[in-house]
Amino acid sequence: MATGTATAITAAMLALTLPAGAMACEPGAQDCPFPVEMKPGTDTITLVHAFKEGVPCCYYSLAARAGQTLTWDFSGPAMRSVITYPDGSTDGPGIPETIPLETTGTYILGFTPNLMSEGAYGPFRATVTIR
Repeated sequence: MATGTATAITAAMLALTLPAGAMACEPGAQDCPFPVEMKPGTDTITLVHAFKEGVPCCYYSLAARAGQTLTWDFSGPAMRSVITYPDGSTDGPGIPETIPLETTGTYILGFTPNLMSEGAYGPFRATVTIR
């Protein structure tokens, strides 16, 4: 048996034996956000990534406490912004750059390419602050 065929069969058998959801997810995709942890003593972080055609990106998970405020700034290609709250509800596309956080938990902040605009792909910088 050829090595490529053996590898494909092994991968298929592994997929059948793993519990649902145990397969690796695509880092940065909505169901597998990049975890964001700010250095102790800081409340701001700059996220640097790129939108690429056919690659699901970019969602980030951030822990926050009730009463804090999330602010963000974005520079780069045309994008859409979304946020998912700890209770699973979502706002967007198009969210304010300042959002009061009413619940303690994990928030998912997402930036995705705006495919309705020219220039939807390329590198970007997003600065996120939680205070």
